[in-house]
Amino acid sequence: MEESVSKFGERLKRARLEQGLTLRKLAEAARVSPGTVQKIEAARLVPSIEIFAKIVRALHRSPSYFFGEGENQVNVRIIRASEMQSIAAASSIHILNIAKTLHDPRMEAFLVRLPPHTRSGRPIGTYGELLFIMKKGTLNFMVNGKREVLREGDTLHLKAQVPHRYENKTGTPAEFLAIWSPL
Repeated sequence: MEESVSKFGERLKRARLEQGLTLRKLAEAARVSPGTVQKIEAARLVPSIEIFAKIVRALHRSPSYFFGEGENQVNVRIIRASEMQSIAAASSIHILNIAKTLHDPRMEAFLVRLPPHTRSGRPIGTYGELLFIMKKGTLNFMVNGKREVLREGDTLHLKAQVPHRYENKTGTPAEFLAIWSPL
């Protein structure tokens, strides 16, 4: 499995043990199965965005912590395209972490690429605020059961706990920025 997935599992286990949590206690707090936590820690399972958000919240950590950016926190960062880490949340959806942690972070940012005829799955709900900015293509966003079509240049800003999902129903790839403020 990819090195970033392996490091994610190692950091998850470290965070869990630092807080004195068993697999079962973390699973209960995150509302996932103990087997899911165990597989992620062993790098045998790549978590979905929903499961990732649940684990981040249960461990009270920044999402970037799990990809190693919390070690040398600074006030300014330049991230070269070659340094961006991929988060393989779903087999065909490509997610790049494009904003590494600054000192005392207030947001996370991801570039999401969806091939034609793919979707995020069941509705996602987390905490904080989300801002989606369409860069290429067209996506259907389901927000509270209502369909919103976003095209290049459109934005969608919402409270992250509002159930939402996205889908590329077109024959061309779509790309958007997802900016998450967990506060």
